[in-house]
Amino acid sequence: MSDQEIDRMREILQDGFGRRVDYLRISVTDRCNLRCFYCMPKGGVPFLPSSQILRYEEILKLADLFLELGVKKIRITGGEPLVRKNILFLLQELGKRKSLEELVLTTNGTKLHELAYGLLEAGVKRVNVSLDTLIPFTFLKITGIDLHGRVMRGISEAASLGLKIKVNVVAMRGVNDQELQDFVRYGIDKEVDICFIEIMPHAYNSGVARDLFIPRREIFKRIKAIFPLFKTGEAHRRLTADVYGVKGSEITLGFISALSHPFCERCNRVRLTPDGRLKTCLFGEKDLDLRALIQSQTEEDLIKKEICLAVRAKPAKHNLKDEWGNLAMHRVGG
Repeated sequence: MSDQEIDRMREILQDGFGRRVDYLRISVTDRCNLRCFYCMPKGGVPFLPSSQILRYEEILKLADLFLELGVKKIRITGGEPLVRKNILFLLQELGKRKSLEELVLTTNGTKLHELAYGLLEAGVKRVNVSLDTLIPFTFLKITGIDLHGRVMRGISEAASLGLKIKVNVVAMRGVNDQELQDFVRYGIDKEVDICFIEIMPHAYNSGVARDLFIPRREIFKRIKAIFPLFKTGEAHRRLTADVYGVKGSEITLGFISALSHPFCERCNRVRLTPDGRLKTCLFGEKDLDLRALIQSQTEEDLIKKEICLAVRAKPAKHNLKDEWGNLAMHRVGG
């Protein structure tokens, strides 16, 4: 790629297939206070030493570079982002960036009741809560920890403050598939959006993911059997989800189907791992060590050039149909 091509890409970050990249997911930690069986093995996982985790000032510097390259939306993820010390500082600083149109967060909800007001004050526009069951016993079975009531309280607290809430549900056969319709009822009752997600295979769940997997068409069929659904104008904004409305309510239902209905041609995102590696595809093998570039005091223009080159090489699609994932999901943020 020539310097002239790099210059043309500075305002609009675009890959080699014409996809505009304007969405950055930043995983601020690989640690989590839950132990969901489909995410982490019973024996635990090796966590990164704190010395390898990006400092907040490094995250902010990289975020500014991506904003200069045309990123408009940043999502903070983990692990569980709210377990990182002084996380509100980072969110407050990001919220001050005038060119950032949307600051959002994904959390397991266990600390949401404590931090909901701080998130709102920091400028967080929407919170996605990962919640796979409405039943306390099933929550304990999935996560290994009895914090269901705290999560439900956090959702209610955040919604009452005016934060836009979306509940993410990983649909799993024999685990929570009998609750799919109940989640829609819950969303209507609490006025929160719901998103159903196909389980994604990775290094720590390959032994069970195939048995748990429910394709999008089955999830959709079960819900449509009871609830009248219609396509909404949200679809053009949520590029990786098919979005429907439920007649008689204000909520939306999203369906994310990375395996059965890949959305790679619409992908507009890249990811920054806790140790500063840029991943242009969730399941891609190549990454760019941005932490090393920052710590070596590489000039900002050169770092942006490397980012452009990495995005330019973003693969056309993932390879999950051929091999069932080998990444550590808790380090990438999904």
